[in-house]
Amino acid sequence: MKSLRILLTGGSSGIGAATAKVLTSAGHRVTLLARNTESLELVASSCPSDLVRFSQVDVTDEASVSQAVSASIDEWGGLDVCIPNAGLGIFAPLKEAALSDWKQMIDVNIGGVLNTLHACLPSLIENKGHVIQIGSIAARNVFPNSGVYCATKHAVLALSESLRLEFREDLAVTTINPGAVNTSFIDQTKDDELRENYRPQFEDGMQPEFIADAIAFAIESGGRGVFSEMTMRPDRR
Repeated sequence: MKSLRILLTGGSSGIGAATAKVLTSAGHRVTLLARNTESLELVASSCPSDLVRFSQVDVTDEASVSQAVSASIDEWGGLDVCIPNAGLGIFAPLKEAALSDWKQMIDVNIGGVLNTLHACLPSLIENKGHVIQIGSIAARNVFPNSGVYCATKHAVLALSESLRLEFREDLAVTTINPGAVNTSFIDQTKDDELRENYRPQFEDGMQPEFIADAIAFAIESGGRGVFSEMTMRPDRR
């Protein structure tokens, strides 16, 4: 398969870092965006130097995202794949949750996706590209203590369906819906008791490389068909 030009947000850790390594090892060119420069440098150092670029970007900052996407297009000559992976979850009972936490999840999980897609779409459409959305099993279900997080992932799924319908002839659209993944995701929850109660579920979850492999599989299936949606759950032995 030819080397694809890919933009990936949230590339400094977890699923994003694993995806960067899997995609560059397959020969694809990847631009990583994230807030943590030190972590970005570490991830980039584990990838072939000629296949990876990175920029320190907060996905909630529209201007910064637009500038970074433009730089990536200039560097690689266009974009073939966009993966707006950056996201967070802050779990708490609704009656005890901070409004600022709700707004942060909305700003990152929805606003960050919109900022990224808006900047990438012209080049993706021109190149008949592929959008890989990172949803969650929370995109199809609602769980206690995570109502706003679930709402943001429902929004991601709805956006994927909208892209699929409106750009049927121009874009492939895939939504990856993972269950628990063994990353630092749960560390964002501020309620100590809730965080520690949930931690074993995440530690027993899927490895981020498993999700990264699914993303690569969806991308490299181009020309044979499109995976519109992939739901992945931990193996319960």
